Amino acid sequence: MGIEKLPLRFLIHCIWLGVWGVDTSSWTAEVPDSVSGLEGSCIVIPCSFNYPEPKIKPSEFTGIWFKDTSEVIYHPDSSNVITDYRGRTELVGNLRQKNCSLRIDPLHSSDKGPFTFRIEIKDYNKASYKYDRVSIAVRDSPDPLSLSVMEVVKVGEEVSASCSVSHSCPSDPPLITWSHSGTPSIQSQQQTKGQWEETSTLTFRSSNADNNQPLVCTAAYRGGKRVKSSKTLTVKYAPVDVKVKGVSSVKEGDSVELRCSSDSNPPAHSYRWHNSRGPLPTTGPTLTLENVTRLTEALYCTAINTEGQGQSSPLKLKVEYPPEIKVDSACTSDISMVTCLCIVDSEPPSTVEWSLPAGHLPSTRVEMHGSVTMVSLQRALGFSETVHCHASNTQGNATLSFTVSTNDKMFMLYISIRIAALVVVVILVPMSACLLTKKVGRSHSDQPVASIQDMDAAKCASSDPSTSRKEQKNTSSEILTNYYTNDQLYGNMEAEEDRDPCECVGGDDAIYGNI
Repeated sequence: MGIEKLPLRFLIHCIWLGVWGVDTSSWTAEVPDSVSGLEGSCIVIPCSFNYPEPKIKPSEFTGIWFKDTSEVIYHPDSSNVITDYRGRTELVGNLRQKNCSLRIDPLHSSDKGPFTFRIEIKDYNKASYKYDRVSIAVRDSPDPLSLSVMEVVKVGEEVSASCSVSHSCPSDPPLITWSHSGTPSIQSQQQTKGQWEETSTLTFRSSNADNNQPLVCTAAYRGGKRVKSSKTLTVKYAPVDVKVKGVSSVKEGDSVELRCSSDSNPPAHSYRWHNSRGPLPTTGPTLTLENVTRLTEALYCTAINTEGQGQSSPLKLKVEYPPEIKVDSACTSDISMVTCLCIVDSEPPSTVEWSLPAGHLPSTRVEMHGSVTMVSLQRALGFSETVHCHASNTQGNATLSFTVSTNDKMFMLYISIRIAALVVVVILVPMSACLLTKKVGRSHSDQPVASIQDMDAAKCASSDPSTSRKEQKNTSSEILTNYYTNDQLYGNMEAEEDRDPCECVGGDDAIYGNI
């Protein structure tokens, strides 16, 4: 029951206030006419009230909120609250400090009002502020963000961006995030008519990667709704990532066009070209080289804009040319081996092979040193007097023939050593057999001498001299067919072969005379 119910009761109440000496004009409340809130978020209706101060300090206050002056939407005893608002309303103000602010969470689209406040003071008085009404404007989407930033900066400068959003829920403000890394700071400030402003400030150092990139600020509200705003940054910087671009390879003697590219803001307005000897006369972004050779030097370019300049890494053209067999290629020989080395310069590197007139020869060793291919071959003497080196790549081929040159003195020494070894085999083996037979005969002195001679004769008879000479001649022929024919050498060999290997039987006295 309130003072507004009946005129008579209101009159009596005024008389009662007069008896107590209270000024009725001091029963007042302050609320905005309307507040705005986002559906699904929360809203706080700001409220303050006043009442005549009693002589005795009040001990208990009860605050009540109504919708349309009849439906209770907030009461300390929730059983008095209508179902639609039960659990959604909370008195966030301190009544002893005359603060009657109300929070509704979450806000429904039907929460439009109007709403009024009533105060009940124990052992003192009670009053409804039915003329101080507040309505709610429920929005289904957030208000736009306010994003401010200096949009044109130089690389390396500190950038400060500010993003502000208006809301009605100070206990749970929107969460503001940024698309760029940096150091953020948050500030919250109360506005009029139940509105608050949440501001996030982000500071960071600009880089060339930020140029033409959006800086995005996003606000996420209680209930899941979001709103975002963005601005595109313009960052000025000197040329970076400067490169010389062109064909990957070029044939020797052809022309080639090269281009200098860079990343910069603003774009490069001039260029300089250089090689190891100094600047070239071209100042544009392209350079044309005529009659390119394998000796063409590495090139690099410099791009220039209003913010500075940047230089590329040197570019060495890959010039392709056919094989060239170097004059250092040669064949040499020692006592028993011929060693050949074929040195080929080409781009791309060549395939190098050895051959004889009769066919292909496998290489002994292959070494690669950039565009130079070194292929060696080792063979025994006498394999051929001429060997060929063949080189080929995608640009052509080349062949060089080598005449094998042997050292006559070394060759004769080698042949002499082989003959001496053969003589030892031909002479010493039968001699050893005869000596063994003689020694065995002496160890059996009790037998007749004729028996010993018979044994020697039998020993010599057991070997067919013609057969022995044939085998030795075949062996000698096999050895000598690998080398040059020499009648004198063969004459010496025949003299040795005509000697009877068992002549020791007849001349054993001279042999044993030295024993």
